[in-house]
Amino acid sequence: METAKNLNFGSDEMQMVITALHDVGRRIKEVGETHKPLFGGEHFLTGKEVCERLYISPRTLQDYRDRKIIPYTQFAGKILYKASDLERLLEEKYRV
Repeated sequence: METAKNLNFGSDEMQMVITALHDVGRRIKEVGETHKPLFGGEHFLTGKEVCERLYISPRTLQDYRDRKIIPYTQFAGKILYKASDLERLLEEKYRV
């Protein structure tokens, strides 16, 4: 087994390992950015995602929470919103 001081960081094998680690890191970041929490078959959204979908500001979202317009849950210090609750809310409030 080689010790750290005997490793040649310029070798082809080491470059392949470094490239693979960068690829894994990039993929982990992609999954972290696109993953939607799923509990009991329900998709949850972050506040940022709700604001983007409803075209509202974070302050407006806070106001909706305070006034109990939008249901939410707090889990491990994060506020999450059920996607189905938002869809139902939009359907109820939709006017033709």
